Amino acid sequence: MSILIRLAVVGLLAWLAYRLLLRLLQPSAPASRQPPSPPADVVMRRCSWCKVHVPESESTQASGHYFCCEAHRDAFLHRQA
Repeated sequence: MSILIRLAVVGLLAWLAYRLLLRLLQPSAPASRQPPSPPADVVMRRCSWCKVHVPESESTQASGHYFCCEAHRDAFLHRQA
């Protein structure tokens, strides 16, 4: 019975040493995980319907307003009419 306990302790110590070694070898993660910011040359536009910001290249424009999708554009224009 004492052999099983010794094997369990040795196995636990080996597993802990392995985990510690993995943690030491991995590159450190940044302190706070923030989403990557868009490149500086990307112009962001706010949807006039839901107020979400989207890149200008992905937005839809109508009547001087920007929208994140055609459905929001149509809803906005329908409400204005």
